[in-house]
Amino acid sequence: MANRLPFLSALLVGLAAHMFMFANKLVNHDDIEALFYKGATVTSGRWGLELSKLLFPDWSMPWIYGLITLLFIAVSACIFLRSLDISSPVLQMLLAALTVSFPSLTGTFCFMFTSAAYGLAFFLSALCVWLFTRGGIKNYTAAALALILCLSIYQAYVAVSASFFVLIMIKYCLEGQKSPWQIVLWGLKALGMMAAALAVYFALTLLAFKLTGMEFNSYVLENVNSSASIAGKIRLAYQNFLDIFSYRNYYVISSETSRIVHLLLAAFVLLGAVLSAARRAGALRWALLAVLLLLLPLSINCMYLLMSAQSIHTLVLYSFICVYFLAALVAEKLGPALVRPAKDVMALLLCLVVGANVYFANMCYLKMHLQYEAADSFYVSMIAQIKETEGFDENSKLAIIGQQDNLLYYAPELDTSLLLGPSYDLINIYSRENLFRQYLGFDIEFAGEEELETISASPEFERMAEYPYYGSVEKIGDYIVVKLG
Repeated sequence: MANRLPFLSALLVGLAAHMFMFANKLVNHDDIEALFYKGATVTSGRWGLELSKLLFPDWSMPWIYGLITLLFIAVSACIFLRSLDISSPVLQMLLAALTVSFPSLTGTFCFMFTSAAYGLAFFLSALCVWLFTRGGIKNYTAAALALILCLSIYQAYVAVSASFFVLIMIKYCLEGQKSPWQIVLWGLKALGMMAAALAVYFALTLLAFKLTGMEFNSYVLENVNSSASIAGKIRLAYQNFLDIFSYRNYYVISSETSRIVHLLLAAFVLLGAVLSAARRAGALRWALLAVLLLLLPLSINCMYLLMSAQSIHTLVLYSFICVYFLAALVAEKLGPALVRPAKDVMALLLCLVVGANVYFANMCYLKMHLQYEAADSFYVSMIAQIKETEGFDENSKLAIIGQQDNLLYYAPELDTSLLLGPSYDLINIYSRENLFRQYLGFDIEFAGEEELETISASPEFERMAEYPYYGSVEKIGDYIVVKLG
């Protein structure tokens, strides 16, 4: 019963934000490619994602997987609220709404084929935190197991658990019921549990490689940040955290109004933390609180310690929701004279962020819809020309050479290049064949990379006009060739 209001709030706001995605098949390049599989699993260190096929079949189903994911995230929000003992019903509802409307989930739904599994991973990261707060060897072991399974599905959610552990330590500081040394000891236990979970996860990953004969794929190897120094990685993590507060860096902040609200939230947290700490005697407690507030951005962006900056995107930054939970936590820990107005101000600010996120999600999904409609019309017309090309027969292969970027409408009114899903390259070279076969109903063999290079170097191709003009679709040998710009 205690979770009823935040859970219902999460479901209602989640549907308001994402139902357009659930009720349509909005695709991007990865979802086109992975309509009937989960993408790279074991080779990305995600052997749990491979095992998740037992629960979530290899079909990218927006309605059922959308609802399953939303339920996982809603339950996770309730777990975080319980772990932090947020008592205000209004703040509970708004924090749950923020968790399900956050842009990282919008990005996740753009990869619907893994969304339910990622929802499960997020739930496991929350379960890890809740189990650990209950104390005892059995709960510590269960927390480590939950984190191992989370890592095996999507490694980036380790930042979610780490950030909430830091938040709980901040809560202890503000409450004053534990001594600074007790808080530090608790944090070291949490750190030890996470280190042990990471070690076991890595050992199990190596075992999975040995059993399957696989190894890390090129994407993982190219994006592991091994060259930069530890100090450089830490600096980058803090720099990115500050950059998030500039409008639309990674689209974590989704509008100019939201940016202003986030700056007010940051100011509120700093001022509120000082006022709350002032009610607790002891310089050591003040120092510990300051250290924990400085540590929180690093825990939120801890993936910068492992991966290159180029591989960081909105999905990886789900841990930023800790900022909202921190703001609510600070509001509840102010003195009796300030707590009521603080909660009211906080509720207003969080409500504005929820609204901005809901609008942003719907704008992204509308953009994806427009992109696909444009691509559908573009390629249906092209297929008609291919079929009408002299010499087209059952033995013909298709060679589409070049990019269609300047020929399709990409709804530039909303720049989403870093969100991945509704990004610029909705249809690209490696997803085009699946688009033709699975969405447009034109099952024709595509030319391979070497064949494309040979055709591109031919004099016949050089003489061709650029699509969509006359002479841009011709037969060269056994290939129907389309020359894009």
